[in-house]
Amino acid sequence: MSYSDNAIAFSTLPVSHQVRFEDRVSFAYIEKAVVLQNRTGVWAMQEEADELVQLQIQLPVGGIAVLALGPGTSITHPAMMSLTRSGATVVFAGGGGNNAYAAATPLTSSSRWALAQAHLVTREEETKQAAIVLYKQQLGLDVLPGGSINTMRGLEGRAIRDLYKKLAKQHGIKSFRREVAAEDPVNTGLNLGNSILYGCAAAACSAIGVNPALGIIHRGNRRSLLFDLADLYKPKITIPAAFASAAEEDSAGAVRRLVRKAIHKQKVMAGMVETLMTVLSPHLPGQDDDRLVGDESEIQGHTNYGGDE
Repeated sequence: MSYSDNAIAFSTLPVSHQVRFEDRVSFAYIEKAVVLQNRTGVWAMQEEADELVQLQIQLPVGGIAVLALGPGTSITHPAMMSLTRSGATVVFAGGGGNNAYAAATPLTSSSRWALAQAHLVTREEETKQAAIVLYKQQLGLDVLPGGSINTMRGLEGRAIRDLYKKLAKQHGIKSFRREVAAEDPVNTGLNLGNSILYGCAAAACSAIGVNPALGIIHRGNRRSLLFDLADLYKPKITIPAAFASAAEEDSAGAVRRLVRKAIHKQKVMAGMVETLMTVLSPHLPGQDDDRLVGDESEIQGHTNYGGDE
């Protein structure tokens, strides 16, 4: 299939004309389909009787924060361009959206938040203070007893353990142990719900141009910052959803519906960006333009310093 210039041009929108990140649909999940772009927009096509049959919905690329592509999907280059130019993050996931394997994110034009992140993560005391902010938000406390990272980690662990016990009793589950590799409905539901939150966190990082590998509490993983952001919402969203859906015939579908509803109701997308800005704002650089390194100070970029001929 060939594409006209108009087929791609409609999605080349300036940032000022795009849907605000916090106002977008949190995520959409597609499997066993071909995602392509025609002259009217981006569509998901599904094979039926050896033919590609157009689905009933057109993908609103400008209003989606995360598009999760499950098994049996493929996406064309023009469709990918439209999604990223419109500010959407594309996540490649397992069945039902469980486990996110890779993500393609839009490129932001400013590096100011990335510079602030670099400043923060290279200073141990500032990183500790940022970790305290995250732990307070997760635990719902104004003051954390002890103040050490080990104390905060212990409080978090006990809170999650107690929540597991409470929800297991509430939903008639005799015993539960959190194991990522386990295949019972609760554990698979947690894996699925958490993957959705990681996708939302990847979109939030992309929205302001920070590196997901440079975490505040978590370290050593390319998704460390995504874990930090997702942990803020697991106790209120994915953990309750996984236990509530365990008895459903289609537990994965039930988890997706509950998580999507909670993400919208609790304004998770806006909250993740706000959290990032809160911990990074004190470290923002004084200037926000293109510059070059100099001997004593930075100098203006986009200038030829080769001298006159």
